[in-house]
Amino acid sequence: MKHFFYKGSQDTLLKESDFEKIKENIKKDLSKILDTRNLSFLIGSGCSLGKNGIPTMKQLADNLFEPKADLNENLKDKVFEAKHIEILEKFKINYKNEPFRSNLETFLGTLYSYRFYLEKLQEAEEMAFDTDLKDLNLIIERTKDYILYECLNEKNKGNDGNIVDVYQQFYRKLSLRDSNLQKPNVFTTNYDLFSERAMDNLGISYTNGFSGFVERFFNPSIFNYALAEQMDISSLKWSVIDSFIYLFKIHGSVNWVEKESNNKLFSIQELQDVNYAKLKTEANYMIYPSPLKQNASLGSPYADLFREFQKRITQKQSTLVTMGFSFGDEHINNIIYQALTIPSFRLVIFSDIGNHVDGKYEASRKNIEKLKDLNDPRIWIIGTDAEYDGLLQEGKIIEKDHKELHFFDTIANDLFPDFTQDDIDEANKKLIELIRTKGKGND
Repeated sequence: MKHFFYKGSQDTLLKESDFEKIKENIKKDLSKILDTRNLSFLIGSGCSLGKNGIPTMKQLADNLFEPKADLNENLKDKVFEAKHIEILEKFKINYKNEPFRSNLETFLGTLYSYRFYLEKLQEAEEMAFDTDLKDLNLIIERTKDYILYECLNEKNKGNDGNIVDVYQQFYRKLSLRDSNLQKPNVFTTNYDLFSERAMDNLGISYTNGFSGFVERFFNPSIFNYALAEQMDISSLKWSVIDSFIYLFKIHGSVNWVEKESNNKLFSIQELQDVNYAKLKTEANYMIYPSPLKQNASLGSPYADLFREFQKRITQKQSTLVTMGFSFGDEHINNIIYQALTIPSFRLVIFSDIGNHVDGKYEASRKNIEKLKDLNDPRIWIIGTDAEYDGLLQEGKIIEKDHKELHFFDTIANDLFPDFTQDDIDEANKKLIELIRTKGKGND
């Protein structure tokens, strides 16, 4: 099997192999479901990958833990050296094993937890852990520096247009859906700025939870606002603008810093026009959703963002579309599972379900498999078989026009309906019908 489109546990593409027909069938189904009143998307790290994009979490870990000899010159002072490895071995943190090997967020969260544990021991027992805390901070800062540099994608600056183009195609189509429906919500676990750059390039208005102009600070109440235009000056009539999107970066962003302000309730600031050198001068940059609350301000943005995620996907007649997300984050999964208890909720998952590793087919999306096994027709899973994809990469299968259904560029360019085209087609039908009617009248 090459491509699949599960509705529940039934594959609707079982006997179809022509990509053009597959594309049109999926697009037709998506057109209906994307007209849901409350529409949300969850964009995972898989959507920022590709040529000149950001490496996978596994590639990030590989380069950080065991840097290659021909490593990019700018990365040499950001990856682990012998002294960092010695510290990890001292704390018995086996960075070569799972879950650290494939997920730097888990690795970093463990370091934060260990540091919190030592700080509390030092407070309670008045024992000195200064050296250990210093060593842990060294590892934490080196890991943050490395992720920051990679997520800013500075090594490809000016050369990552292909990734931005895909994001632009996605947001362009999304911004043009029926203006009478609720404005769409985009949730992302990514730290990068591809979404912001794409919408800025297109002139699409959006809110991301920050308010202000000269200095932008986090303000969760902004998510309750909408941008409106005045339709009639004399009668004060207003209408929400068509192209408006709510953006939620639920795992933080490369341009977020912690900065105290006497006149602000929240101390998280969004910086504009950022680069690695500029962010490195900040005392506390790129705030992560650590499993332990570091302090009140660190807990605040994530608590508010996840509350919005839960509130918006659990509304009646809601649809959530996940792309590039492997369902590996339990705190996100639990909110989605809660939404599934609502009869009108629909879930669309773009995923390969499994991974092809060392010549073997290994199921790595266990939570997605479980969702498929529920045989719930409200759950759609669309993608290309990972085993087939692995054979393709090995050169054992050659198809000139092969496209993985779950890849972000395929979704944005081929599968996602173009609402403007739908409007044009509808207008043409009405015009033809009008001409026919007038023609009959003349007879």
